[in-house]
Amino acid sequence: MKHYFDPDGIEFTADCQESVDTFNSLVDAYMGFRPETGNILKSLLKADPDMPMALCAKGYFAKLIGSASHSERALAIAEKLKTLLNTCNANSREQLHGQALDQWSRGNLDLATEVWEQILVRWPLDGMALKLSHFTHFYSGDGRRTRDSIARVLPLWEKDHRNYGYLLGMYSFGLEEAGEYLEAERYGRMAVERNPSDSWSVHAVAHVMEMTGRHVEGIEWIEALKPHWSRANNFRFHLYWHQCLFHIERGEFNEVLSIYDEQIVSDIESEFYLDMCNATSLLWRLEMCGIDIGDRWGRLAQISKGHINDTDLIFTSLHYLMALISGNDEEGVERMMQTIGNWAIDGSTQGKVTAEVGISLAEGLFHARNKQYRLAMEKIESVRYTMDLIGGSKAQRDVFHMIMLDAAKASGNHYKARALFTDRISHKAHSNWSWQGYSEILSAMGWEKMAAEATQSAMAIRADS
Repeated sequence: MKHYFDPDGIEFTADCQESVDTFNSLVDAYMGFRPETGNILKSLLKADPDMPMALCAKGYFAKLIGSASHSERALAIAEKLKTLLNTCNANSREQLHGQALDQWSRGNLDLATEVWEQILVRWPLDGMALKLSHFTHFYSGDGRRTRDSIARVLPLWEKDHRNYGYLLGMYSFGLEEAGEYLEAERYGRMAVERNPSDSWSVHAVAHVMEMTGRHVEGIEWIEALKPHWSRANNFRFHLYWHQCLFHIERGEFNEVLSIYDEQIVSDIESEFYLDMCNATSLLWRLEMCGIDIGDRWGRLAQISKGHINDTDLIFTSLHYLMALISGNDEEGVERMMQTIGNWAIDGSTQGKVTAEVGISLAEGLFHARNKQYRLAMEKIESVRYTMDLIGGSKAQRDVFHMIMLDAAKASGNHYKARALFTDRISHKAHSNWSWQGYSEILSAMGWEKMAAEATQSAMAIRADS
């Protein structure tokens, strides 16, 4: 094998220059959530099966699927890659990528992220390392690291680089998760103006609108760009999920159920983890709004049975648990709670998060569904200020805060419930659901005047947001 360079000056070990060009196409497709990503990798591996970065990408993508079976496959690929790297005269950057895959495959997500960041210090235009570190910072729940990882390299990319727009969108999302909404929207809109099919950037601006309570504008933003982002892979369903959040706050529940049936679960059998996170959190939200969702839990519970032994991301596993609990699969719930308990002592990055936060959230979900509301509230409240550790976005994690509040309201402890809802509306004053819950508690306490004012606030949000 020989060494070749891509247009950014990054060196690759490969059979020919064409392999390097195809790898760049792979990175482009991955950054853009394009459905042809997998096929590009397959063709590259067929043409150049011993290209180190092609094999490494195969391992990375297996881990990104997030299931136990694919994680086992990634570990096998990491072992094979070790041998290959030692025999093909791989360069130092490729050696580091091999280390990152090995660490990730062994559950050391934090160490893998550190390696990608090392790569980016020396090779800031390495799109694969950049996108993967963005993903893992996101699933560490640290908005500042998500932001700063992009900030360190953004000035080093030429503005006419083919993937510069993707960086703008990634930076936008990091800014949003760090609470810098004005700048986040500015960068996100710049990215979308440059490339309206960049679904991650469309999604970043949708996050800003969710956080700032601009529900009508959020629906219009997503709808207007649908001809572009709807070409993406299954990530497109997450944008439908965001649209549903806006509709929920406006009380447009029939619209939500229609989008759920026609889009959110339209490819649910593919078992892409984010599809299940979208679906389960949406159904639980609807039920907290008093909506009868029929027999929809059953389908999700059946799929979740195949993921009881997954130990990749506790955030994802909690959503599978939601489905098992809500689908009344007692055996599945028992087995998954056992998996989570064992996970908490395995020493992995996510195992430590499971011990610190995940077990309490899992128990809280179980108690909430079984109408043990005081226990549910206490379990979730005990980790409410460390919940970010499970990863996901602020918008995604909010469902756990809502479950805590819903349990508090149903617990009969009106003083505690009032305190928690008062806390919430101080920083989510744009939430119709929050004001309505607050009104119900005030009414139960006999504070009718304040209850009526809270109801008016809820109605105003539906009308004006």
